[in-house]
Amino acid sequence: MIQVQLADIEAAREFSTMISMQVSMESQLALERRLAVRREYVLDLADRVDLAPAALNELLGLFFAVRRHRREILAEADREILVAGIRMACSGEGAHQVYETITECGFHDHGLLRDLASEVLHCADPQLHPLWRRWVLDPVQETGALALIVEDPTDLYGSNDGATYDRVRFATEFLLQTLGAASLLVGPEGSPYAFDVFLAGIYGVYSSTMIKMRMTKEFNSLLPDLGEFMGRILGVKGELDADRG
Repeated sequence: MIQVQLADIEAAREFSTMISMQVSMESQLALERRLAVRREYVLDLADRVDLAPAALNELLGLFFAVRRHRREILAEADREILVAGIRMACSGEGAHQVYETITECGFHDHGLLRDLASEVLHCADPQLHPLWRRWVLDPVQETGALALIVEDPTDLYGSNDGATYDRVRFATEFLLQTLGAASLLVGPEGSPYAFDVFLAGIYGVYSSTMIKMRMTKEFNSLLPDLGEFMGRILGVKGELDADRG
């Protein structure tokens, strides 16, 4: 059972400070706007998608989790089951059923399909469905941005995907309110995209710190800045670049 006092406010405050030192408020808000725009595009495309590889390839390309694996997925997965799962998510079906359908489409990488199901659900209704990707919370490695701002990360792990999803959803709702009240989120009050951007910043700060500790100075000089990293893992870097262009 998840404990009510699950937020590690001090850790969240430290991450907020490090993020704000590297990424301006305007840039964070821009990321949130791109996420909202991408949602509309995904819903429009999902409404029209069929079993044709070209159409499904275009839709899968909008999801960072599977973007680089589209060819494998299209070759290996049962496209009918995959499309059915995506349509279920966009039509408001329950999350557990969506996870079960998409992860049973026949593709070998269960974690990748779980990430896809989460992204589709989150796009369909970001207020109801939290963003749950492996960088947000990896139940196998027991790591992720969410685990870094709770008192006891073991509270987040369930016995299966559905149980873990329920815990991530509870934690997200709680943290969205708690961190918003503490003025640690950038953006409109209660915005799920503000929390997405904050989580991306946390993971970026953590990842870059770990990499810099382990790698050479020459390698570290090739790392993207935090804002670019956040855009990449949120799947909206391309849109941001196009907007600048």
